[in-house]
Amino acid sequence: MSLPTQNRPPIFALCVAGYGAVVGSLFPVVALISIADVAGGLGISADDAALVGTVHNLGSIAGVLATPLSFFGVGRGRTLAVMSTGFVVSSALCAIVADLDAMLVARALQGFFDAAMPLMFMLLVMTSLKPGAGRFEGITMVGTSTSLFFGAAALIGGLLVDHLGWQALFWAQALLGLPYCFATHFLLRHEKGRPELLADFDWSSYLLLVLGLSMLLFAVSEGERHFWLEAWWVPALSLGGLILVVSSYVGLIQHGRPLLFLQVFRRPTFTWGIVLSLFFGFGQMFALYTVPSYLGRLQGYRPLDTGSILLFMIPAAASALGLSYWWSRRHDGRWLLSAGLASFAVAAGLCMGLDPTWAAEQLRWGALAAGAGMGFFSIAILRFVVHDATPQDGPTVGMILNLTRIFSLGIGTAIVSHIVVEREKLHSARLVEAVSTTSPETMRRLGQFSGNLARLTTDPQAAHAAAVAALGKTTSNQAFTLAFGDAFLVTTIVLALGAILVWALPAVPADKPAPDPRAPRTNP
Repeated sequence: MSLPTQNRPPIFALCVAGYGAVVGSLFPVVALISIADVAGGLGISADDAALVGTVHNLGSIAGVLATPLSFFGVGRGRTLAVMSTGFVVSSALCAIVADLDAMLVARALQGFFDAAMPLMFMLLVMTSLKPGAGRFEGITMVGTSTSLFFGAAALIGGLLVDHLGWQALFWAQALLGLPYCFATHFLLRHEKGRPELLADFDWSSYLLLVLGLSMLLFAVSEGERHFWLEAWWVPALSLGGLILVVSSYVGLIQHGRPLLFLQVFRRPTFTWGIVLSLFFGFGQMFALYTVPSYLGRLQGYRPLDTGSILLFMIPAAASALGLSYWWSRRHDGRWLLSAGLASFAVAAGLCMGLDPTWAAEQLRWGALAAGAGMGFFSIAILRFVVHDATPQDGPTVGMILNLTRIFSLGIGTAIVSHIVVEREKLHSARLVEAVSTTSPETMRRLGQFSGNLARLTTDPQAAHAAAVAALGKTTSNQAFTLAFGDAFLVTTIVLALGAILVWALPAVPADKPAPDPRAPRTNP
């Protein structure tokens, strides 16, 4: 599949696709942060609620791999219309389902369609704007659409759930998708696509790759909650997924029109950019998992409360995006990649000294640093991965980059949550050993608790039992806090390593502004 180019960029189509990219990249995060409310509304367990998020990612894999085929096989305008319609319908289905099985089907469908929306914007930019004639501005808008509003996800989810109920998480997506759906039905209607691509498409490699990657992602996402190798199906799925991916690779190198052009990995800028995108997933854990989990358990914060702190990411991201745009025109973009990963490392490092008394206000500086990381990294990574992209391998670049983002979130969540669980066990065992009934410190704390509770009851045994329970809760909270401190330490180290590895990338020439067509021409 190759990228056709236009003499005149379809500005309105680009604006509509950019709006869809914002909705399609923001609301999956909104639903993920508010997944506990979805679980409560459906009456399901936390493990089942996590499965709802996992199947969404599985649908996203299929959607990302199918989008370029539809884009060029049936036409860009028709693809935008089909995907936008599917997004509205699947979002409405998520809002009206009443049981887990139906929700799993609806979320898989929604994942298929909303994952296509940011990718369609990227492909539209690359097919409509030529290098030196606005493509850099287009790529900047792609990076902005997927990063600027990241910090607002928790606040949006909290407002919707607290005021309108959990179904509003999905009704909001359907309503926001309606103007997008309406507009896409009038875009690029003259394009008929190339139907022969559908007949000669590498369908076998597509099916093998979708199944293989889905099995691997399912094993990564669900394996942590089932203690990895203690559940037989986790290694079985991993092995089966690897076999299917290898089988699809054989098909890719033999087919005349393959699904993916693997030659893109010969470009160091692309290969190292994909590796660094995996590190980026750890940085996103600050807002997606670490801070919401910590504040939710120890302070009882709801997503609305957490969102008021993560909102600080938006002005920091906006400032970093503006600086990135200016810098990329004049200087080496590797500084931006390194600054982005370093900012995430700083955000995690600022939180390593957690204790159970920390409140949200003490996380503001971390949120500002994480927002800056989003802004610095998002534009710079796109410049590196699309550098020297040809009309033939352009769709491959977009597909692999979006697949990497899906896997980086799954891998990052699994690793960070596993660290928290295992380190909490270790710290809890050590604290329990230290808290013995013969310890003077333990007796002092029990006496303090009992004295405070004695004012509320005349039963000394009840006061003592309540004091023991309070001491146990304090010990548990301390173990949980220490575990999160360890997770922040590991995240800091990993991201700092990523900031150093950036310099393995070759430099990409700075982008120059497109010449003004109204400027007078000079003869050489």
